[in-house]
Amino acid sequence: MQSPNPISPSSLTSILTTLKVCSDESVYAPGYIQPYGMLLMLQEPQLTILQISENVEQFFGISAEALLGQPLQRLFSGAQVRQLAGYLAEDNLELCNPFELKTRRVAETDGQQKNQAFTGVMYRVVDGLIVELEPVRSLKSIDSIQSYHRLQAVIANFRNATSLTNLAQTLAREVKTMTGFDRVMIYRFLADDSGVVIAEEKQGHLESYLGLHYLAIDIAEPARKLFCRNWMRFIPDINYTPVCLIPTNHPSTDTPLDLSNSVLRGVFPCHIEYLHNMGVTGSMTISLINDKGLWGLIACHHYSPKLVDYETRKACEFLGQFASIEVVHQQDRESDVYRTQVKAIQDQLQQTLLQESNFIEQVLIRNTSYLLSLVHAQGAAILLDGHLTLVGQTPSATQVQELVMWLVQHNGERVFATDSVSRLYPEAEAFKDQASGILAISILFNHAKRKSYQIIWFRPEQIQTVNWAGKPQDTITINEIGEMQLSPRKSFAMWKETVRETSLAWEVAEVEAATEMRNTLMLAVLEFSQIALEQAAEEAAIANRAKSQFLAKMSHELRTPLNAILGFTQLMNRSDKIPSEFQEDLGIISRSGEYLLTLINDVLEMSKIEAGQLHLTENSFDLHQLIHSIRDMVALEALDKGIDLRTEQHSSVPRYVYGDESKLRQILLNLLSNAIKFTTTGSVTLRLQALNGRVDSISTDDSKPMINLHLEVEDTGCGIAQSDIEAVFQAFTQTESGRQAKGTGLGLVRFVA
Repeated sequence: MQSPNPISPSSLTSILTTLKVCSDESVYAPGYIQPYGMLLMLQEPQLTILQISENVEQFFGISAEALLGQPLQRLFSGAQVRQLAGYLAEDNLELCNPFELKTRRVAETDGQQKNQAFTGVMYRVVDGLIVELEPVRSLKSIDSIQSYHRLQAVIANFRNATSLTNLAQTLAREVKTMTGFDRVMIYRFLADDSGVVIAEEKQGHLESYLGLHYLAIDIAEPARKLFCRNWMRFIPDINYTPVCLIPTNHPSTDTPLDLSNSVLRGVFPCHIEYLHNMGVTGSMTISLINDKGLWGLIACHHYSPKLVDYETRKACEFLGQFASIEVVHQQDRESDVYRTQVKAIQDQLQQTLLQESNFIEQVLIRNTSYLLSLVHAQGAAILLDGHLTLVGQTPSATQVQELVMWLVQHNGERVFATDSVSRLYPEAEAFKDQASGILAISILFNHAKRKSYQIIWFRPEQIQTVNWAGKPQDTITINEIGEMQLSPRKSFAMWKETVRETSLAWEVAEVEAATEMRNTLMLAVLEFSQIALEQAAEEAAIANRAKSQFLAKMSHELRTPLNAILGFTQLMNRSDKIPSEFQEDLGIISRSGEYLLTLINDVLEMSKIEAGQLHLTENSFDLHQLIHSIRDMVALEALDKGIDLRTEQHSSVPRYVYGDESKLRQILLNLLSNAIKFTTTGSVTLRLQALNGRVDSISTDDSKPMINLHLEVEDTGCGIAQSDIEAVFQAFTQTESGRQAKGTGLGLVRFVA
């Protein structure tokens, strides 16, 4: 075991992603093939040879250059070529693969003609048809029935697997039995694209690779894409001599031939060096693919050249495809056990929360064990509208509050999970023993007021030892000009890394459980909010009824003494003993009393407004006389303050109108009284005008013409600041000038009511 390097494998990720190990073209179109077969690129429909591998002469005794531009019939009989041409009518050429072609050639040793059989596959590329041929090296017949029963038994073993580990081990054992490779490993990709060997079958004298981790860069991105497209990659001998294509580029496009789908495709030199450093001479790799992409690989290694026949390779490819399906099913079966447990917990919490939605916090605290078991956490923080409750092993309240602030500011996800929060939030190192990993759900109702409901689950630090196949830092070398570059590791001896400040990873099923818990909490919060709204509405209705009853009672009590005042005023006005100079004052008192009586009636009408039962009381009245009486009511106050009270009445204003005289009086008195109250010097002016002096086209039911009467009050007072405009129509809300004038904050509210 070696001591940790200052650059840990996890830290290497960002460095490695900036270094390109190979280009896509160098992997897809190397310009050469492996020598255990030959390749022809044909032009349809005549099947003319446009490109051909250089080793054709080895099989047919004809040079590659001599075959360019020639029909395929130059190599095979007309009957076989016609049969091959018949396959081309199929939409899916894969259904025609493999096929067999035979030819006769003169042997170099004894000069005798001998039959040579080839196993062929074909597929289309841009501007051509590729045919790949492998010589049949054994004449022994393969019992298809025996092969079928063998595969049937293997598939039965797959389905009887009790766990994913058991399935992987069965797969490794069966592939080794079928192929005879020295070592067969099942390699699984992790979330960060690194991989780990989860099962292995090997010769007894070999060192075990089980449990070893491999860097993501060990399989370059272009190679990963090819593994997703092609189920099989076969390299019988890494020490092969590459066979060039003649010509190197496509004769029509002058571009390298795309060999993405080629079985014989040449091997990128970096991979050859990688296998060589591992001591591997022959290899075969089969993809394991699920619905999300490349799940893993079946990696077969041999420490001498290993040529596996086409039929055996196809059988292994079929096993890989079937195993890919079984891997998904096995993972689902294992997840179903957990989901069943989670579902029972969720149902219990959901039922309790919805029954007691006005006691969300109490329900969660009573069910602490359920809450923690839901995601296999050791602690949790419950934050409901600013109130924090901690259960289990957690950081301090202050640390949790600061963590929540960071989550809200930097992570807007409804569900957030990490197994190493300190990598994102360095302050979390202080509480790694309680919370190296967090899983959080958030419900944010009001961004402005930050009204939120959150649950955060915690997992403590889990110090882990990761066994790497070789020292990861050895993948980086410095070239002669000081630049970092990738290179295959020279040694794959076990190198151990100690991983700290990391918890056990959150499984997908656990994140799903947290998401469902968020939905449950959302329903409970909405139910709670609905109950709160209903309670508030009911309380408001009770308050309104009490207010209306109070206003009605007070109005009745005020009207009695006011009627007495008005009665005595009338009696005094009729008496001959009252000096004439007081007669006018008594008239003002009488009119003001009548207005006060009107206001008391208005108080009753406010109750009608709230009950939606306010009605206009319309009648014909003298508008000029109304204006004159209103002016008399406020004239004395204006005179006392030395304010010039003016009335500007346009000639277009009619004398008699039809409408609600009481409400118009209320509006004008309110405006004029406010203007005088808030004016210290200058004037207050009332302007009246029938707009444009015209009769509007709108008419009432009894055909009375409608007029647009414009009334305007202007004063030289303090006015209303722009910042107070929105507040002046709120009950009991006063501006600074209103407080100085001893206002109540009700005048404009009454006016707009």
